Amino acid sequence: MYAAQFALPVRIVMRPGEPVTEIYSAEEALELLMAWPTQEGRIFNRALEACLAASADPGLAEDARRQFVAFANASSIMARDVPLDSLYENGELKPLYR
Repeated sequence: MYAAQFALPVRIVMRPGEPVTEIYSAEEALELLMAWPTQEGRIFNRALEACLAASADPGLAEDARRQFVAFANASSIMARDVPLDSLYENGELKPLYR
């Protein structure tokens, strides 16, 4: 198991019609970012820096997750099947009842 594990996986679809891939850690997100064909732009750089930082300090994993989600949304690879982020608030699962 990776030290910089995300509380919830980030679900992505690389190409339409392909199955959903779940990214469970900053290291997995970093691997995808390093293979990304266009390695430029503010959102890409923020995600890359956050994942690198979380690889060194697992306490930063949720910031890396947020930045990677922003990258996935901007790159149109975020899976649209389950809105997991609606269950997530400030790095923790939202309570079912308030």
